[in-house]
Amino acid sequence: MRLNKRFAISALALILLVAAAFYVLAGEQRRDRETSLEEIDRLNEVLTRVLDYYVDEKDLGELVDDAIRGILEDLDPHSVYLDKQQYDNLMIDTKGEFGGLGITITVREGYPTVISPIEDTPAYRMGIQAGDRIIAIEGEPTHGWSSDDAVGKLRGAPGTQVNITVGREAAGGRIDSLDVTITREIITVPSITHYEVIDGVGYVRIARFAENTARDLDAILDGMEKEGIKGVILDLRSNPGGLLTAAFQVSDLFLDKGKMIVYTESRIPDNSQKFYSNGKNVHNDYPVVVLVNGASASASEIVAGALQDWDRGVIVGQTTFGKGSVQTVFRIGKDAALKLTTQKYYTPSGRSIHREIDREGNEIVNEEAAAKDYYTAGGRVVHGGGGITPDWTMELPEWTDFQRDLEIKSIFFTFAVHYTAEHQDVGEDFTVTDSVMKEFRDFLATKDFEYGEDSWTPENTDYVKLGIKREIFRKLYGTRGAYMATLPKDEEVNAVLKMFSETSTLDGMFAYAAKEQELAKAAQKPAEAAKTEVD
Repeated sequence: MRLNKRFAISALALILLVAAAFYVLAGEQRRDRETSLEEIDRLNEVLTRVLDYYVDEKDLGELVDDAIRGILEDLDPHSVYLDKQQYDNLMIDTKGEFGGLGITITVREGYPTVISPIEDTPAYRMGIQAGDRIIAIEGEPTHGWSSDDAVGKLRGAPGTQVNITVGREAAGGRIDSLDVTITREIITVPSITHYEVIDGVGYVRIARFAENTARDLDAILDGMEKEGIKGVILDLRSNPGGLLTAAFQVSDLFLDKGKMIVYTESRIPDNSQKFYSNGKNVHNDYPVVVLVNGASASASEIVAGALQDWDRGVIVGQTTFGKGSVQTVFRIGKDAALKLTTQKYYTPSGRSIHREIDREGNEIVNEEAAAKDYYTAGGRVVHGGGGITPDWTMELPEWTDFQRDLEIKSIFFTFAVHYTAEHQDVGEDFTVTDSVMKEFRDFLATKDFEYGEDSWTPENTDYVKLGIKREIFRKLYGTRGAYMATLPKDEEVNAVLKMFSETSTLDGMFAYAAKEQELAKAAQKPAEAAKTEVD
């Protein structure tokens, strides 16, 4: 039997006071020490009685876990307790390195399966391939394991070895078993997953904001500038954020000295901060376009907001997530941590883009904040209260049920593994022909995948062709291959490249984006009217 929430909260309050009484007592609204200790004594008394007299014996560790979950339920959804594994993963995300083999894995058909090896890592050098099933680790069968189970066994101290058995699909559907011994190394996970120059415009995909993101971006831009780029696209779509300092440093690369990038406000005034650009290594000789979508959050929004408020970049895509809060990580004991919301941040124009969301994921609408006008350095009107609204909003078609099911069930990935096993001569000249489509449909028939012939609309057929090419190129060339296949078909990237071809200045691009925005609104009105008539 679990203790009720009230007792769980009481237990946690006791533990936190003993561990860090000074923090409980801090802040403008602190109680005097004597009153606080009296409250804790009352809770301690309840804890003692339950531990001594409750009808069933309770494990103290479990009670503490319940207590932590209980108290955090009353806070915002970004304040969370991290166990050892979750804390270690957070440190990997922020530092971008760990001891391991250098593979991305997920579970496919009951086995931990390699999505792709990271180039120049132990796994890559030992010939581990995308699609390899990890069927045993140190002789222990892995069927039924989760990804976390496998990661826990595969990661370890650099210089140590791990023995794995992989199953690799060969021609005719045969699964070959390979025993491999791999020596672990420090694995660096890049936060910038792809970059290239397209039609004279630099394209940089930033997947998250980590300690080295700004340093790596600075070097990439230096190289692109030697090629004479006329502008750069920062792709922050589906970037969930990361370090506040990394967002500041990335913004700093594009702003002259003394520009406010972001400021934070805390309940404790001394903890509020202001961040200004330092004017070093500034890349300001060309326009910047920032791509965002509804999954661009936190640090991504800091960068987009700063460049938008200073009229330094054109924001293109869909309204961002709206996470305008800052979390501080406090160590709890030896193996856990508390990630606690301690500040909210504001863009240079003074707007909060925070979208209040309850624990169930429901938005708490603040109409007043959303309606208030703020102004960029050049006088353009912008708004807060729920994400960064792009200068040029591009609405993309939503997934159809057929497309979503194909992705969720990883059909493209498993077909790519199968196809490359049967066609070992496939290379960069690969295209999805009618014969490839027939093989794909035959492959679908062997899987637990239900669909009707009416699913093969032109829209779905085009999507399938791109999905096949994307995963076959990923299988052959890793992450770079996926971009090789998809970027030429990326509607937003192509629209931005067209804008670059028609104007070379930021003022021209703001005017271009405003015109496209008006055209989109005008086209939307008849569609909405038609929908109303049908309804």
